[in-house]
Amino acid sequence: MGLIRRGTRSLALVGIGAGLMYLFDPVRGRTRRAQAKDQAAGLARRQIRQASRAASQQIHYTEGRLEGAVARATGAGTFHPESEVDLREHLRQVIAELDFPTTDVTVDVADGVATLRGQVATAEQMEGVALAVAGVAGVDRVESFLHLPDTPAPNKAASYLAAGRSS
Repeated sequence: MGLIRRGTRSLALVGIGAGLMYLFDPVRGRTRRAQAKDQAAGLARRQIRQASRAASQQIHYTEGRLEGAVARATGAGTFHPESEVDLREHLRQVIAELDFPTTDVTVDVADGVATLRGQVATAEQMEGVALAVAGVAGVDRVESFLHLPDTPAPNKAASYLAAGRSS
């Protein structure tokens, strides 16, 4: 163990000696020292510039987060329909973004009443669609004619019974 330490120490001293000879060479030593000084100064400037840029980016990010929080607190960033067409298109997007298939679901809007029609796989999905639509600004009431597979739509059940069909 002592031999390895001694060898490492000797190697380090040889390296330091070679570096000193390189920097204090009588012919090129002055140029090499000036070049090393310039490189060290450049490295310091680059690190300062990078730290400054990172701090500036963090400040800008924090300002944006605060602006967003203030905007959300004052009601910005929420949907405010300008017409029933806007509301219907927004509701279509809300329904399409649910975590279950909703390709068979349609929505119409008239006087703040959203009418849902179509088929979903489970009763929980019917409730989920209705709740998602009811939570949108501009929807005063939701009429749901959603139904499960192999069952008639609620608005068609009476006509099926009158015609003598079960589905």
